[in-house]
Amino acid sequence: MDSIETHSTTPARPRRRWRAVALAVATTAGALAVNVGDADAYVGARNVNVLAPEITAAADEAVAGYDAYVASGDLVDYLAYAAARARTARFAARELGYNEFAMIDAWQEAPLDHQRAVLAAMTQVGVPYRSNTSIEDTGFDCSGLTTYAWAQAGHELVRQSTSQIRNAAPLDRSTAKAGDLVQYPGHVMMYLGVGDAVIHSVMTGRTVEVDTISERRSNSVRFGDPTR
Repeated sequence: MDSIETHSTTPARPRRRWRAVALAVATTAGALAVNVGDADAYVGARNVNVLAPEITAAADEAVAGYDAYVASGDLVDYLAYAAARARTARFAARELGYNEFAMIDAWQEAPLDHQRAVLAAMTQVGVPYRSNTSIEDTGFDCSGLTTYAWAQAGHELVRQSTSQIRNAAPLDRSTAKAGDLVQYPGHVMMYLGVGDAVIHSVMTGRTVEVDTISERRSNSVRFGDPTR
């Protein structure tokens, strides 16, 4: 959810073991807050991603492979990247109950900058929601995550959800690609290219999660390409 948002300075990347601690704390907080407020106003009925460790490990490998390929242009580096990207997509699809091959194909067919943005977001699964924050491995609010992910792909976004979708080229669901923005009032996400699948920083007490668009909000969502 959006609040008054400001830029944050990204520190050196901490050890992954701190991610596990943060995920455990956020999971406990989420469980305690189930009956507080409208917990599914922004998402489906999910709470925490069971496959978060597998998703982040594969995404870390994919990001490293992507950067190696961009630097070298070598086919061997591309094949290593493509394999790690496919593993990340497979774990995301399994988490959400989607067809694995459909997710793999959707990511492969997206432009390279979209792929890089999606993978950057995937490395942050399990990081706690934090208002007014966009700090790698530490915390994000909704537009903080999209700002971070697209910055890793070389695109600077305005740091507010409504402004992000207004500045993006309008799309409909049939033309939206993995990495494109998905927004409804007060909240912005990234599309995963298949069905209702998204990744977003959910809300206080939750984390960065792969998820599905809430049925209650499905008629008010807007899709947009932030690169055009």
